[in-house]
Amino acid sequence: MRKHLCIFTLTLMVTLGLAKVLPAQPNAALSPKDCVKIALGVHPELQLAAQRVQEAQQKVRQARSLKGPEVDFDTSWTEYESLPPSKQKIIGAGATDIYSEVALRQLLYSGGRTQALLDQARLDLLAAHEELRRTRQSVAFQVTKAFFILRQAEELLRAQQEAVNQVEAHLEIARKRLAVGTAKEIDVMKAEVQLADVQQARIAAENRVAVARMTLNVAMGRPADTPLEIVRDSVITRSPETMLGLFGEALPSHPEWIQSELSLRRAQAGLTVAKSLARPDLALQAAYNLEGGSFPPDVDNWNVGLRVSIPLWDSGNAAGAKGAARARIEQSRSAQELLRQRLELAVQEAQVAMRDAEERMRVTALSVDEARRTLAVEQERYRVGAGSSIEVIDAQVALTRAETNAIRATHDYRIALAQLEYALGRDPALIAEQGSPSGAAGGSQ
Repeated sequence: MRKHLCIFTLTLMVTLGLAKVLPAQPNAALSPKDCVKIALGVHPELQLAAQRVQEAQQKVRQARSLKGPEVDFDTSWTEYESLPPSKQKIIGAGATDIYSEVALRQLLYSGGRTQALLDQARLDLLAAHEELRRTRQSVAFQVTKAFFILRQAEELLRAQQEAVNQVEAHLEIARKRLAVGTAKEIDVMKAEVQLADVQQARIAAENRVAVARMTLNVAMGRPADTPLEIVRDSVITRSPETMLGLFGEALPSHPEWIQSELSLRRAQAGLTVAKSLARPDLALQAAYNLEGGSFPPDVDNWNVGLRVSIPLWDSGNAAGAKGAARARIEQSRSAQELLRQRLELAVQEAQVAMRDAEERMRVTALSVDEARRTLAVEQERYRVGAGSSIEVIDAQVALTRAETNAIRATHDYRIALAQLEYALGRDPALIAEQGSPSGAAGGSQ
């Protein structure tokens, strides 16, 4: 037993010692999917949208209660100076009247009002679910966009650092040639000026990386200063041809389009509510009461009956409500057409952006290769004394410009692809796995 205890103690000491000596493991680099997954779990906008769904669920419950019975209990204690004759027959002598009643009311007919109100609440619930779905898509798009902006900023920073390294190497060659008398002092001065320029560009690139990292953290719903590393995979796995011309197919399932259809149906249910203002109400009423001059009261009674309420004149209230409801229906139809145009324009803009970025990717890939070869040639010519310093600097500037354009084209393509997915109302894989509610409200009363 003592031997095992010693071994355990020694193992624990070694483990604690290594924990103090070995550095902490850095956070794993995150992919776009990882970032989206984090955002979907903690983003405040999603929490707000989910709370709206909960509110809509409770409003459905509230609207459903209008179709059920109502039970009330009333009790009162009254002291009279002298009892009214009607009370004397019930409680006899004395000046105290104690009255308790349990009443039930069941609405039997409301001209379709209660069912229409319930339909509106159910439609609001479906709209809240679609709003939550669209919020998830929005969060996923903003995170994806911020991810590729950060990756672009990091790659631009690496390009600027490479430019600094190249100019430093050229400056070293110029100084060596000046020392042996094979170069002019102006060559060194031009290289030093160029080095200052690229160093400033590198500093600006470093600041853009810092801002982009904070932006991605905030897009993920995290504090801006949270440590963050992202993967550097540059593979593009999807082609735009598979997504072109799909607007007509995507529109019926687009969450904003579904919300517009629900809004139209809600307006139509509102017309039913307005029409019910001119229709009679029919309700069943029943009550049981106890009354007496002392507690507990000892005289009981009950009653059952039907109550009909018929509107005769409302000074135009019902007519105005119907007119307003019809106007809301037309507004919903007009808004739906405007929405269709806006969504189609967003898809077309994303497609144009993708085609533009794809063409720039093709052109800049060639220009980067040409610029690299040109710089290598000019560096060699200058090293052997056959070229000038300005030609090397010009070649280096051209390479940096070509690399910058290529990096921007690549990430503009990725962002445009994500923008097209968002414009089409498509759920990223992480969202699609969760599903979305569906259903319809119907019926009448």
